[in-house]
Amino acid sequence: KNKGSGSADAESEELNQATSSKQNGDDQNNDHGHESNQATLYNRSKKEFFLRARVISDDEVVNDETSEQERSKRRVLVRYSKGATYRVRAYNLLSVLEPSVHKDALPPLVVVTPETHIYRRIAKVHTTPEDSFMEIGCDYGITVDKIQTSIEEAGNVPKEWPSETKNEVPIDEKKEDDGSSARVSCVGVDRSIESIDIAIKRYPKCKFLLVNVLVPEEMDTLRTTCESSLQGEAPSIICVDINGNREIDGVLRCVQMIMNEKWKRQPRMIIVKSRFLYWDLKERKKQQE
Repeated sequence: KNKGSGSADAESEELNQATSSKQNGDDQNNDHGHESNQATLYNRSKKEFFLRARVISDDEVVNDETSEQERSKRRVLVRYSKGATYRVRAYNLLSVLEPSVHKDALPPLVVVTPETHIYRRIAKVHTTPEDSFMEIGCDYGITVDKIQTSIEEAGNVPKEWPSETKNEVPIDEKKEDDGSSARVSCVGVDRSIESIDIAIKRYPKCKFLLVNVLVPEEMDTLRTTCESSLQGEAPSIICVDINGNREIDGVLRCVQMIMNEKWKRQPRMIIVKSRFLYWDLKERKKQQE
């Protein structure tokens, strides 16, 4: 995180504590015992995230001599999307990988995870309002709906706050409608007719398509559909969940087809849920060490 420019997600727990601390003074739980690092990380991975925030000041010194208890009390000044600022606990923030500012397209970052709750958490944290999202293997559309809700409710904090921006453009001065308002920000894809029918009924705000991405002709059709109906004309974040225990070859083939497809813009991140691939990569890393 860079001071003044970092972006992070604030958890609901922190927001509640921020509200109560103004009324009741210092937090009452600071002096309680701490869980082990492993248990803490596992519990945090289960939590839902509430609001996006941008770090505007991180001036508390942390070094090798800083104790775990002191680290847990460290606070960082952040700004939320509506302009409110608050010093949140640093351990309740996760850095967000924002869309690149580079003109040249960078290769997509591929993230592999074995568990559904971690897979959804990564997708939710790193899909910003500037992104368009696609899930391959969406099943009943649960993940797609979570991302859609997060985009709508988590807020967006610009790198430069309007009041700090020189040559500020009036808020009511809007660009002409280029047709993007009719496009969707999230799309789910599955090869099961039953799953797609259920997803459409449950989550009408999202778009769901019956496609088998392992068939080249259907992948081409998916690309052209995205060009006509998805914001940005192509997904910038793609999640892959074609059954967590599917053989590695099938998962790798799917990722390869995504990366080889001639999208209008290349995805910046591909998030894969596959237990077999995850543990295979872990084993390969051990052998290299």
